[in-house]
Amino acid sequence: MDDLLTLVTSNVDSLGAALPVLETMATSDAAALASASASDSLIASILMIFVSEIGDKTFLIAAILAMSNPRSTIFLAACSALWLMSILSAFLGHAVVTLIPMSWVSLSAAIMFLVFGIKLLQEAREMDGSEISKEMQSVESELSEKDEAKRQNAMEAGEAQYDDGAEKDDTFNVNIGAVDSATPERSCKSNSCSTLGSLKNLMGLLLSPVFVETFVLVFLAEWGDRSQLATIALGAARNVYGVTAGTILGHTCCTAVAVIGGQLLAARISVKKVTLAGGVLFIVFAVLYGYEALFSGDI
Repeated sequence: MDDLLTLVTSNVDSLGAALPVLETMATSDAAALASASASDSLIASILMIFVSEIGDKTFLIAAILAMSNPRSTIFLAACSALWLMSILSAFLGHAVVTLIPMSWVSLSAAIMFLVFGIKLLQEAREMDGSEISKEMQSVESELSEKDEAKRQNAMEAGEAQYDDGAEKDDTFNVNIGAVDSATPERSCKSNSCSTLGSLKNLMGLLLSPVFVETFVLVFLAEWGDRSQLATIALGAARNVYGVTAGTILGHTCCTAVAVIGGQLLAARISVKKVTLAGGVLFIVFAVLYGYEALFSGDI
């Protein structure tokens, strides 16, 4: 009896000593699985953005606007709109998981990617090589119409204010000269002035007409686009942080290419091949998500 009690006690002690090791192994396996999921989501998102955005409307908007405006302003404005859209789309998809079982989310993502993939393959088959020039002409025409409408509005507003302003010019100039002569020159020696100046420059950039116009155009062009819906599907079925980082990185790279030499690249690349590659990639995503949904045991 004593031997049996000693044996049980020793086994219990051994099990107690082994539990921390097992917990550590389980934790490391879970961390490795989460890391692999995040990296897979990152790569899948980057590939999806590349095949969806090269030669797309948002790509061409950034490329055309960068030809007649500061490239840095166009880059920041377009990236800001795309980053915001990426974050909203990825977390919108992630929120769906809290309402719908994961298996059904994967099945819905599989159906969506399958439909997009088949549609892209059909578009690629019907392309004759002139689509990029037609899309570019369409974007240029749309931007020209907006500029013309803005110019007409500015001219009408200027004519309406001309008569009132002309009578006040002399008095205004005299007052300005008096204020300038009465105001002593001040030198700013503290760091607060440089910080305030930087803040003013930043606000001037963010509120400039070029930045606001580019942000609005890109955001509206991306809303409801294929890449936005695909981001929602990836955010629902994959690691939301990996998807967010991947879409942001992909959009940043595509926008940089568009701003630096987008029009030249668009004239040289084969949109048919890019569309074909996108269709194949989306069908691969559909197969993977369909496999997960059907073999998860919840359907």
